[in-house]
Amino acid sequence: KGQIDLDAVRGLVAPFTSLQTAIAGVGAALADADSQWLTPMVRTRLHEFEDDMAKNKVRADNAVLAAQLAPAMLGADGTRRYFVAFTTPAEARGLGGFMGNWAEMTIENGHISMSEFGRHTDLSNGGPDPGNRRLNGPAEFIDRWGRFGFYDPADGTTAVQAWSNITMPPDFAMVGDVIAQLYPQSGGRKIDGAFALDPQTMAALVSFTGAITLDGVDEPLTAANTANFIIRDQYNITQLDDRVDLLDTIARTVVDRLLGGSMPEPAELARTLGPLTRQGRLMGWSADPAEESLFVKIGMSGAFPALDGGDGVAVVVDNAAGNKADAFLDVATSYRIGTLDASGFRDGTVTITLTNNAPAGGLPDYVLANAVDLPLGTNRMFLSVYTGLAMESVTVDGEPSTMETGTSLGWNVASTFLNIPPGGTRVVTLQVAGVLASPERELVTRDQPIVRVQPVVVSRD
Repeated sequence: KGQIDLDAVRGLVAPFTSLQTAIAGVGAALADADSQWLTPMVRTRLHEFEDDMAKNKVRADNAVLAAQLAPAMLGADGTRRYFVAFTTPAEARGLGGFMGNWAEMTIENGHISMSEFGRHTDLSNGGPDPGNRRLNGPAEFIDRWGRFGFYDPADGTTAVQAWSNITMPPDFAMVGDVIAQLYPQSGGRKIDGAFALDPQTMAALVSFTGAITLDGVDEPLTAANTANFIIRDQYNITQLDDRVDLLDTIARTVVDRLLGGSMPEPAELARTLGPLTRQGRLMGWSADPAEESLFVKIGMSGAFPALDGGDGVAVVVDNAAGNKADAFLDVATSYRIGTLDASGFRDGTVTITLTNNAPAGGLPDYVLANAVDLPLGTNRMFLSVYTGLAMESVTVDGEPSTMETGTSLGWNVASTFLNIPPGGTRVVTLQVAGVLASPERELVTRDQPIVRVQPVVVSRD
């Protein structure tokens, strides 16, 4: 039970390498076959086939790399420990959602077990000296997010709320690094990597394990209702200890069934989990550079996208009320792109419409109340707008306003705190302008994996 056959994993290297060689050979043959003497239709089909082979080559290269690295990642060369963050976008964070629960997975020679499970508060109060924990970077993390409990200018220590805000950065490589530093200082052990998964990912895993029956919950959890239970229905259980026990049961049941039964075929795993990794709902980070490179190559690193001199827009919401009102939040973003002039100058308008559909009552205080004495159902957020072009001016609800500005993760970023009453809407409009190093690059966008995702709408003059 909970055992992966490492010899079988090692045995995949040879066939994957053969496939890799065969695909490379087909690609070379197609390139040799290209000729101006071919009819346009034949050349078009040939180029389409070449594109397909190029994509398949990338997949084959990644498969070989994964098969080569997997044994070590699964404890073949010594015990591996991984931190798992269970997030919920009902309380938004830049990465997606608040980390309410966590687990430690231990892997020894292919045998996987859940060695620890707990609440974020266990880590907040854990370790030999909770008041003397420190981070040694990354410098950009401390500069931008240090004020949210990660760096006290007086003595360099972290605050109790650090673990509540651990997923604020919208970049999992940065978050993983910070987790690896804080976890051993918070009662945990040294880890080799970290994973983060949200309720949609848990629902996908339940589709593999089958329904889960929970004491005190009327209906079994299935792939259809697991996400909604984690995001909303669990908060109808008023006793915190009871909720924690249920979440522990869900996590352990999923892990035990996956490892104790027949694992899905790799192709089925890829079909089900692939879209979730692309949406930023399932992420992995490794302290080993080669293994981290694998996560990057397969699109699982949770990295904030790079602009590489081009333009882009990404809106990030961080809950600043300590409630679960983001289960009712709509964020609609549009970007009007101006014409590029001869000097390379371009302007644009970013409009963010934020609607709080939360009720003013009728739900537990844990969902609708807040830590800053605002009316029930208020959505208070720290709003950050990442852009390729720098902000020139901003209005909120049509009135001139201000936002703090700077740079982060290779982007310009403008941020502000914003309150939205229950049933209310706020509109934030940024005028952006500047010269891009590579204006011909495709526009980069990033959709934050919150509860109600709405892709950026782009228009051009």
